[in-house]
Amino acid sequence: MLSTKRRLTGVVLGTLLALGGTAAIPAAAHAVPESPARAACRPNYPIPNQFIYQRWNQLGGQNGMLGCPIGTNKRLANGAERQRFENGEIAWSPDQGHRMVVAAWERNGYAYFTWGPTDPYSYDVFLVRYTSAADAGGTQRELGRGNAGGLWVQKRTSGDYSFIVEGCDLRGGGHRCLQHWTVPVSTRN
Repeated sequence: MLSTKRRLTGVVLGTLLALGGTAAIPAAAHAVPESPARAACRPNYPIPNQFIYQRWNQLGGQNGMLGCPIGTNKRLANGAERQRFENGEIAWSPDQGHRMVVAAWERNGYAYFTWGPTDPYSYDVFLVRYTSAADAGGTQRELGRGNAGGLWVQKRTSGDYSFIVEGCDLRGGGHRCLQHWTVPVSTRN
C-alpha cells in the first residue's frame, strides 16, 4: 500500500497535469470515509456530499489546495450542493452528470478551476467563463474535449474569481450545449 505522502504527491501531480488542459479525473467513491485530515480541521465542519468530499480529498484535504471547510454544506434550488473552504469552493452539479463536481481555489497569484466527470456525457469542447473584480464582464475560453478538465489564470485583482463550465458538441458550425452551465464556484482571497 502506498504511503500517504506518495498518494498525495500523485494526486497533486495528477491535478496539475489535468490543469494544463483537459484530462480524466478519477471517479468518486460511493461512500464518504472519515479521514484523519478531515477530523483535524477545527472547527470540524462536515463534508456530507460524497462527491465534494472525494474532490477535496483528491486535492490534498486540509493540507491541500482548498484547506479546511469553513462552513456547512449548502443545498441549492436545483438539487446541487456547494461547500466553502479556506481557499475556495467545491460544488456538486448533477445536471451536468451524476458525479459532476466543479472546484475553484487560488494559490500563489493564480486562480484554478477543475471540473468533471461529466459521465454519462462526453463533449467536443468545454466553454469556461470566469469573472473577477478586474473583469466584471467576464472572459470565456473554449477548451479540450472529453468528460473532465481544468485551467488556471493569473490573478489581476486581490478579489475572488468565479467560474462556470458548459460541455458542448460542435454541430453545423455552432455549439450544441444540452446540459447547460454548472453551478458557479469561487476562489477565496
